[in-house]
Amino acid sequence: MDMRKILTKEEKDKKETRNKVIIGLVLVAIMIFGTVGYAFFSNPTDNNKAKITYKGIEFILNENNLWQFKVQNLGFETQYNPKETENISVPVSASVYTYSGKPLFFLGQGAAKQEIARNLWNVLSRAPQDGCIKSYEKLCGDNTPIKNCSEDNIIIIQEQNYTEISEEDIEIKQEDNCIFIAAPYAEQGRAADAFLFKILGIN
Repeated sequence: MDMRKILTKEEKDKKETRNKVIIGLVLVAIMIFGTVGYAFFSNPTDNNKAKITYKGIEFILNENNLWQFKVQNLGFETQYNPKETENISVPVSASVYTYSGKPLFFLGQGAAKQEIARNLWNVLSRAPQDGCIKSYEKLCGDNTPIKNCSEDNIIIIQEQNYTEISEEDIEIKQEDNCIFIAAPYAEQGRAADAFLFKILGIN
């Protein structure tokens, strides 16, 4: 009777040990296949990220669908890459140094303002603010300070109303320190990026 109990206990111990080994092997297999699966499915995505090289600068499309690049160790993120904006004329003499360590004012709202402000934020002396210039008071708020194109850096953004959108509908020009960007709503981001690429010396 005692011998059978001992044998039964030994059999139970062996069974428990075998079950533990099986469970351990299953867990190890899950970990191995999980790691291999992650590597298999993740790495191709990482390796196949959209990239272009334009005038020696590498542009990488990140997870936010923005083109990420560096110029003189400064990071930038734009909606478009330079190839998508090279047909837009940007006859301005301003450069990124024009805005470095100085305040920047915006007259107008929209995607162009957001795109430029986001990318120049790190080079400005403070966060961009609203400003107004003479002859444009009707586009400004009541308490918006009046600025001067000969003294202040101002970017004036106007929405053009066109039914057919093309590069010809975008107009960018400079008068003293004022930059005028006129574009249809759907093209404002691209117009802003064309301006950014010009002042960064890319286009």
